[in-house]
Amino acid sequence: MGPVCIDAEPACPQDSGEPDSWGRAAPCAPGGGVLLLKLRSLRAVVAVIGHESVTQAAHSLHLSPSAVARAISDIESELGFPLFQRSVRGLVPNPAGSLLGMRATRALAELADGHREAFAHAVRSDGAERNVERGAGRFAEVVTLPQLSSFVAVSELGSGALAAQRLQCSQPTIQRNLDQLENLSGMKLFRRTPQGTRLTDDGLALLGPVKRALWELAIADDELGRFGGRRHGSVVVAALPLSSSFLLPQAIDRLVCKHTDLMVTIVDGTYDALIRQLRHADVDMIVGALRVHDVPPDIRQEALFDDTLRVVTRPGHPCFNQCATTLADLMTYDWLTPLPGTPARTTFERIFVAEGLDPPKTRLQVNSSAVVRGLLSGSDRLALLSPVQIFEELQSGELAVVPVPLRDATRAIGIATRSDGVLSPGALQLVEELRAVSAAMRGGA
Repeated sequence: MGPVCIDAEPACPQDSGEPDSWGRAAPCAPGGGVLLLKLRSLRAVVAVIGHESVTQAAHSLHLSPSAVARAISDIESELGFPLFQRSVRGLVPNPAGSLLGMRATRALAELADGHREAFAHAVRSDGAERNVERGAGRFAEVVTLPQLSSFVAVSELGSGALAAQRLQCSQPTIQRNLDQLENLSGMKLFRRTPQGTRLTDDGLALLGPVKRALWELAIADDELGRFGGRRHGSVVVAALPLSSSFLLPQAIDRLVCKHTDLMVTIVDGTYDALIRQLRHADVDMIVGALRVHDVPPDIRQEALFDDTLRVVTRPGHPCFNQCATTLADLMTYDWLTPLPGTPARTTFERIFVAEGLDPPKTRLQVNSSAVVRGLLSGSDRLALLSPVQIFEELQSGELAVVPVPLRDATRAIGIATRSDGVLSPGALQLVEELRAVSAAMRGGA
């Protein structure tokens, strides 16, 4: 496998590091967590738990029993507390060890499964006959964290120099890590373009599993904090545009008041973009309008409450003087519509079809709640919005509800997570707060 061609740059200055997507500490950067730096030791932990024997674990790892024992002692020393009980039976995992074993097992499985799927794609593409299963096992067994973190950084930043700056190393080091990763994986992972270094299809297939594996280890570091007297953690939540603006702020406010050491990051975007980030573990959950049809099989949805849309405009809109009584009476006006392919757009079109009307043809497709409110207050346009979403604007008189009945205008608001994911403590606590706020909303309805 040839080199990955990244623009040559001098070694980057040693600075304080830079967070990766949405503020999570980058692997190998300061603050990235003990576990992210101990991938080899984690393999020893998983092997000892799985085989219930240091000797058998050593055999499976092609190491000596003393090397396995040293690896476990090393990670326990870094963590500051034991993971195993020493007895005549050997090493028996304690609660911290069992928790770490679960997360590390999931991380290593992501690496093996991700390589298996990406490599199978590569084999289908070039027609070569190679052992996919053997390659997957070897990849998970010997890949290193510097190789994985360099892969993620370059894929996200599109530049070896920027990746080196994030990871506080030289650009030649990034180059060497990627060359080693390509040789180990047996695939070409990057291609050079005028816009920068970009992933190949094989590299893209590998990226999601690698990021999920690193996410598992970052979450394990948070979970193990309580065993060492540390209370910290992070949660990244994505908010769908034009969904309830009351639910998430209320839940987050309750959460951070109870857990002062928890860092919460909120991002937004379109449904398709956020689903990709959820699959890559860039976000822990998505909050907003749920899909009714075509829910991706790897996504789990939990409905929290039903939200009913109403026709909304500015108070002085001409339709109030014309005494509009049906949706059909409003068809001559300009409408604001959600973006195509989103749950909000599906609901928008469904409401008109339920009234026997063709959805209006509009020139303005809007993805931002703030922009929608601004366009409504300064024009004669109409939109379908939730009264909960614009509660303050309705109270202040900036916007008003047009009193026409609508059919099929109810949508479910809730949480979307990965079906195979195990949420972090912070994410689980946010889910509980979302449920509590939703229950209060239903009770006050």
